[in-house]
Parts: sequence; structure tokens; C-alpha cells
Amino acid sequence: MPKPSPNGRTARGQFAQGNPGGPGNPYAKRVADLRAALLESVTEQDIRAVARALVKRAKEGEIPAIRELLDRLLGKAGDNPPEDAGGIVLNVVTGVPRAD
Repeated sequence: MPKPSPNGRTARGQFAQGNPGGPGNPYAKRVADLRAALLESVTEQDIRAVARALVKRAKEGEIPAIRELLDRLLGKAGDNPPEDAGGIVLNVVTGVPRAD
């Protein structure tokens, strides 16, 4: 077995047996608690209402809303599309007039 260096790694840079690892993320517990509180506070109906508002704004031609909606549904531009996208390709044109 290779002898570990003072930094807890072998000569090949791998973690040596018995390496205690790092301190971890000191904020992970706090973030998990905050995420849990948020999940407890938001209902499915809340999410549906927000989604409807986003769709409405996108239909009115608000480019940031269109971009957000498409990013959430199809993935960000340049990312590989999700398998279930069905090969849909959309070109978003800026300057779409608002539907009054």
C-alpha cells in the first residue's frame, strides 16, 4: 500500500486510506433547513398560480417571461434538450408586440 503524504493523499494524488476528508460544507445544514421550511410553506396550488402568471406574461410577449418559461420547460439554450422534448426547436424573436 502506498504511503500517504502529509496532505492525506498518495503519491498518485488519490486519497489515502484513513483520510478523514474535508470539513464539508458548513452551510449545508442551514440551506437544508431553509429549503424544508420553504417546501412546507408553498402548496401545489401556489406553484400552479405562479405558473399560470408566468404563462400569462409570456403570452403577452414579455421576453424575460418567455425565456424563463422556455428555460424551465426545455432547458437553457445550448444545453442538451431533455429526452422528452420530442426534438422541439424554438426560435424566440425579440420585440414581440404585446397582445392587448
